[in-house]
Amino acid sequence: MSHRLTSKDILALGFMTFALFVGAGNIIFPPMVGLQSGEHVWIAALGFLITAVGLPVMTVIALARVGGGVDALSTPIGRTAGLLLATVCYLAVGPLFATRAPRPCRLRWGLLR
Repeated sequence: MSHRLTSKDILALGFMTFALFVGAGNIIFPPMVGLQSGEHVWIAALGFLITAVGLPVMTVIALARVGGGVDALSTPIGRTAGLLLATVCYLAVGPLFATRAPRPCRLRWGLLR
């Protein structure tokens, strides 16, 4: 595959990668985790690094290795199972759990008080 990326593609991928690693959760939640962990701060930091840095890095590597999106990634388990898995993951991240979480600005205000 000898597809060359344009400057526009590189800029878009750069912003996407930046947003993936430096989202609101990675700015707001570490102080809260550190505050609530008390003397177990290093265990909490390790857990945060695994989930907030390690999993996204593994995702980027996996998508780069298969050369595509969800369809290419789920080829070994089949189209129907891949679609079902992707749907469950998207619902778990969004409508099922994230809507019940407090808004980031309210959380930040609670940390400042």
